[in-house]
Amino acid sequence: MNSLVGAIFALLAYIAVGGPVGYDLDPLTSQLQTFLSDKGSPIPAVEVTKYDNWRTIIAISAAESSYGKHMAGNFNAWGIKDYRKGSDNFGKTRNFNSWSESIKYTSELLYKYDPQDGEPTPWGMVRTWKYVEPLHPWVNNVSYALYDIECNVSVA
Repeated sequence: MNSLVGAIFALLAYIAVGGPVGYDLDPLTSQLQTFLSDKGSPIPAVEVTKYDNWRTIIAISAAESSYGKHMAGNFNAWGIKDYRKGSDNFGKTRNFNSWSESIKYTSELLYKYDPQDGEPTPWGMVRTWKYVEPLHPWVNNVSYALYDIECNVSVA
């Protein structure tokens, strides 16, 4: 719980100062931060935009946790399970130590399933790793989130 409170405090401080102190956000990161803030998301755009597959990372968070508002574990907006050997949480949802760690892991996981660009289609993701029924609402949620991002976050 303390990490959730800390994440919320960090996000509010981040928004209040307009990003890291003394640093102007690039247009993409600024637009994405506004998009995420409008969704009530604690996910920091400055971390997500480090990865080429940021759209898919955000779209999955929309379907899995309403953009991180209802996380599965610490810094886990993607519903990622913990299958690390010897983990106390084995088979349950995974806890991460930071947004940086969880976003990097999510990006790498997406590249594992789509080596070309790390952006598998929603149906491709379902066929690969989503075994929970019903599948159509999840696919529709990810697809809509991708559309919403495309309409509201322009990439120059």
